[in-house]
Amino acid sequence: MPNNYGNKSTSLISYTGKDGVDMGVLNDGTPYLGTRGLALLCGTTEADITNLIKNWDEQKHTTKGKFIRELIESQGQSSVGLYIPTPINGVMYDVINDINCMAILEYYAFEAPSLVEQAKANYRNLARLSLRTYIYQRTGYSQNDGVPDYWQTFHERITLNELPSGYFSVFSEIANILITSIRKGMPLDSKTMPDISVGQAWSKEWIAQSYDEKFDIRIKFQHKFPDDFPQKNPDTWIYPVDSLGEFRRWLDDTYLRTKFLNISREKSREGNFLI
Repeated sequence: MPNNYGNKSTSLISYTGKDGVDMGVLNDGTPYLGTRGLALLCGTTEADITNLIKNWDEQKHTTKGKFIRELIESQGQSSVGLYIPTPINGVMYDVINDINCMAILEYYAFEAPSLVEQAKANYRNLARLSLRTYIYQRTGYSQNDGVPDYWQTFHERITLNELPSGYFSVFSEIANILITSIRKGMPLDSKTMPDISVGQAWSKEWIAQSYDEKFDIRIKFQHKFPDDFPQKNPDTWIYPVDSLGEFRRWLDDTYLRTKFLNISREKSREGNFLI
């Protein structure tokens, strides 16, 4: 069974909580859940998750598989496979990265024939604090465990900004874009913060499309910066989680293909990075 991880490094940290959720972080900083942990979040059986990931070549053509595949690909990720066999303490486990986990969880929360309230509650809770951050916090993972120093700013900004249930922020939603950019050389610091540009553009789109009327009103929430940043923790907009799908479509179809691409090219000319 092919997977979409390639030859990733093995588990740096593994952890199983009292609730039975098994998770960890690979050596390259990729957080993951095991099949049991993901099944518990989704309110389904471990056998159901195992069948999905092990038989993905067939499953991806089903209604469930098509939904999950489209969610993964909409974030610019490969949907060739959903897991990677990983040695943990001498035993092989099937681990699923955070992006794939959230796509699977979203299916069980909002699209499954018998909607699972447990999955919906977990999805809404994780929308306020990305699964990546949730795993980092639960496992006690730190950039000092293997991530280069320049990831410190990203790590701090993620962990400083936990949102109220039922809302998402632009910063939390573009975390994976920031990760890709950092890996390609973008200096995420007090002078380079792509989330501000995305946030301003999405705010204009929100007003232009009268999304307050369609999805309920957005609210202001304080965004915290690291102590060594000159920014003074401004109030920023956070949005109803019901509008998350619309945001993702806009981000992929409009922003990333136009303005963000131009920013990337400009930074590349300056010798910084290229998406």
